[in-house]
Amino acid sequence: RIATHLWVPPQAVGSAVVVHGYYDHTGLYGHLIRGLLERGLAVLAFDLPGHGLSTGAPATIDSFDRYVEALDAALAVLGPRLPGPWTLFGQSTGGAVSMEWLLSRRAAGIASPFARVVLLAPLVRPFGWPVQRLVYTAARLFISERPRTFAHNAENPEFLTFLRDHDPLQARTLPVAWVTAMVQWRRRFERYPASDQRVLVVQGHADQTVDWRYNLRVIDRLFDARVFAIPAARHHLVNESPAIRAQILQAIEGELAGAVALRPVR
Repeated sequence: RIATHLWVPPQAVGSAVVVHGYYDHTGLYGHLIRGLLERGLAVLAFDLPGHGLSTGAPATIDSFDRYVEALDAALAVLGPRLPGPWTLFGQSTGGAVSMEWLLSRRAAGIASPFARVVLLAPLVRPFGWPVQRLVYTAARLFISERPRTFAHNAENPEFLTFLRDHDPLQARTLPVAWVTAMVQWRRRFERYPASDQRVLVVQGHADQTVDWRYNLRVIDRLFDARVFAIPAARHHLVNESPAIRAQILQAIEGELAGAVALRPVR
């Protein structure tokens, strides 16, 4: 089962579909969701398999296709209730899922229903992958998981403490099977032909979770990409400091201008 969450404000001017990152769940995305609702957008968010309130083994998957199928299922059931135009948001692994969904549908000749796409620190490969790959290659022969490391991935001490010590929905291990699924997805993803799909990438330069320099090169080759860089931002952009979150919402407003008549925030 996929836990889905839908907010539709009165006289909504459009809709946002939000795909969260690895280890995350919808409950961690309150800042982004409130910001979108304040601007008149309906919001559809769901917990990926193995995350939050959705079923599945915690924080693991046999294929990233299962994540894409979850997005398909959420849109199939709740899409008819979403006023247009639509914008797709993906944070980290949610960005990977969003990009795969877009390019796989395009390869099948299916047009995208999204007027805009916003990728927040999207995953293609992790930070330090050349070394991590060697560790993974050896470790998968002997172990099925390792303890999770809680990284300093946002300039927000309260959020980091909550994540580490108080969130009952946080997984405490990194399953090797998830890394295998990520590796297999990446091999396929990077072979897609270039597209004219427009995307906005919001990326922090202090991000040490994804290999953002490498990732931006790949995304620039596959998409019509615009990049909004925030030098001081780390990885978990939706829970960064208030000042950085304000910059992100400003970038979102700029990207949606011309496609969505957002309400002014008072």
